[in-house]
Amino acid sequence: MHITVEEFKKRIEYSLCQQFASEGDVRLFCEDAKSVGVGVVCVNPVNVLLTAQLLKNTPLEISGNIGFPFGSHPTESKALETEMAVRDGATQIDMVMQIGALKSKKNQMVQTDIEAVVEKAQGRIVKVIIEAWVLNEEEKQRASKLVETAGAHMVKTSTGVRTQYLQMVNNNPQGATIEDILLIRKTVSDKMRVKASGGIYTLDDALEFLRAGADQLGVSKGAELIKEFELRFSKGVEV
Repeated sequence: MHITVEEFKKRIEYSLCQQFASEGDVRLFCEDAKSVGVGVVCVNPVNVLLTAQLLKNTPLEISGNIGFPFGSHPTESKALETEMAVRDGATQIDMVMQIGALKSKKNQMVQTDIEAVVEKAQGRIVKVIIEAWVLNEEEKQRASKLVETAGAHMVKTSTGVRTQYLQMVNNNPQGATIEDILLIRKTVSDKMRVKASGGIYTLDDALEFLRAGADQLGVSKGAELIKEFELRFSKGVEV
């Protein structure tokens, strides 16, 4: 598949998820996003309103992070967060799955949690973060199937947030891996989309994830990746 600069931009989801992001950081982030023309910006719920104001009259999609970063929030809280994010201007939603419930094989609880967010999203794209780096293969497959069954639109590999808790289950945590993209892609139907997120810092890595079947790329270096793509592949590239 040949991908142009403009198509690559649409696949980039540029994130500002740090808890310490100031208003100045949000403003600079939005300026960067506008200047290079990323497809989607992802921000924490408290920053959705300002982001929507700053990106008004632009084609950029705005995704609110729900249940971030652990997913261990009551379903009612996630539903309310989603409702408020939509009210403030979110056009998409990135939510974190209830990982503990998944590991406890409480599939209906996981599904209900996602369904509540999908309902409050009112038809907007909902991406569900399964935190693949703390799951075994069976759990990754079950999580991906539950995302589809619950009516969400995209499976996302991870938040990309590294904490000391990761070391309890994974000595070498990687947010997104080619193996996980291949596994998720073969687990869900063709109508589902896949978002690789976490640790994608180079353009070469980004292109490899697209080749493996990722539809979208969650990155914190969106501006840099797009600028490099323009320099190296002004006429596009095969993926």
